[in-house]
Amino acid sequence: MKREADVPIQKLIELVEAELLRTGYGDRVIKRYQRVWNRLTDYMKECSLVAYNTKIGLDFMEAAYQITVFKALTNENKVRARSIQVLNDYHLHGIIFPKFTTSSFSLLSHHSSILEQFQEYRKQFQISKSTLKSYEKYIGKFLLFLERHGVLELSQITASSVLDYTNIFAGYSSATSHNSLSALRVFLRYLHEIGTLGEDFADKVPHVRYRRDAHIPSAFAKEDVQRVLEAVDRSSPRGKRDYAMLLLASELGLRSGDIRNLAFSNLHWEKNTIELTMSKTGKPITLPLLEKIGMAIIDYVKYGRPKTDSNYVFLRHISPIQPLTASALSGIVKQYISIAGIDVKPGQSQGPHAMRHSLASALLEDNVPLPVISEILGHTDSRTTGVYLKIDVNQLRNCALEVPCFDWNADREVF
Repeated sequence: MKREADVPIQKLIELVEAELLRTGYGDRVIKRYQRVWNRLTDYMKECSLVAYNTKIGLDFMEAAYQITVFKALTNENKVRARSIQVLNDYHLHGIIFPKFTTSSFSLLSHHSSILEQFQEYRKQFQISKSTLKSYEKYIGKFLLFLERHGVLELSQITASSVLDYTNIFAGYSSATSHNSLSALRVFLRYLHEIGTLGEDFADKVPHVRYRRDAHIPSAFAKEDVQRVLEAVDRSSPRGKRDYAMLLLASELGLRSGDIRNLAFSNLHWEKNTIELTMSKTGKPITLPLLEKIGMAIIDYVKYGRPKTDSNYVFLRHISPIQPLTASALSGIVKQYISIAGIDVKPGQSQGPHAMRHSLASALLEDNVPLPVISEILGHTDSRTTGVYLKIDVNQLRNCALEVPCFDWNADREVF
C-alpha cells in the first residue's frame, strides 16, 4: 500500500494540488501551501535534487525554518509543517488525510454505515457523546484510508493493511497517535466480535506511550485576562457578542462548544442561573448567571444580535446567520489577545480553553479547594482538575526543599 519510490517534486505537487481541490480545500489554504512548496522546489534545485522523498522534506524543514520538533509551533510554522505533511501523506499513502481535528465521515463512500453501526453498538456501554464523536473522527480516517486503497470489503482487512495505516502517525503528536490507535483497537475488536474479521488484529496495532497529565495547561494572569476583556470594542454589535462570550469563558470557564451552543432555554433569569448539559461530558451543570454576564448578554441581544428566530444566543453576523464554528470562536479569542498586546509564549494556547485554564489558575491562587474548582469546571473526576496544580506557582514554592550546604574542601576534592 505504501508509496516508497521517489517521485519528481513538480509531479507530486501537481497531484497533491488536484487532491486538495477534490477534497474541498479552499484556494486560500492551497496558496499558503504553495508558498512553502515553491521554497522547497528552490531548495531541491540548490541541492541538485529532482525526486522527492520524506527525508528531503524533513531536511528542508530544518534548513529553511529551523523546525526539527513538531511541537509547540507558531501558527505560521504549523502551516509550513502541514504543507510538508500533505506531501508526505500523498507520497507514502496516496491520500491526504483531513486534520485529525475534523471528521472524515462525509468523505466516505462505502464504509459510512459500519461506522454508524459501531457507534450505536458503543452506546450500550454508556459512552459519552464526545467519545462517540471522537470515534467518528479517528475511525473515519482509517476507513477513508481503506477506501482510498481499494479495500471496499472490511473482510479484506489484513495485518499488513493495519500496519500500513499506523505508519502515518510517525509525524503526529503522541496525543493524536495514542487516541487514534486506541480507537482503532476498539474498532478492530468489534469487527472480530461481529464476525467480519476472522482474526482480531487489535494486537497488531502498536502502542504509543502517552500521559494525558504530562502537559502544562496554558493560562494567563488575571491582569492579562482583564486586558483582553478591555480590548473589546463594546460599542459595535460584534464587540457586544464577543465580550459576552469572553466573559462566559473567563468568568465561568465554559468550553467552546458550550458557549457556541448556548441557547436561550439555558438562561434562567428568574433564578439567575445558567443550566445546561456540557457537550464534552454529557454532565448537567448549573452555574450562576453573574450580573455582568447577564448585562452583557442583554446588551448583545437587544442592540447587537441579528434578527432571527434561532434559539442559539451567539450567532454569525454575516450570511449565513448560524451558530459560530469552533475555529471562528478560537480566532475571536486570539484576535483580542493580540489587540491587548499579551505576550504569548511559543506553543501557548490562545483559544477559549486558555480562558478556562486561566480561571482555574486564578481560583487556585485564591486558595479555592480543588473539589470546588472541579465542580465549577464541570469535571467528572477531580483528578482531571489536578493538572492545574502544575501552574499554581505560589503553592509549588511551598513544596521546594532547602538546598543543602555543600562543604567543599579544595585541597582534597579532585575533578
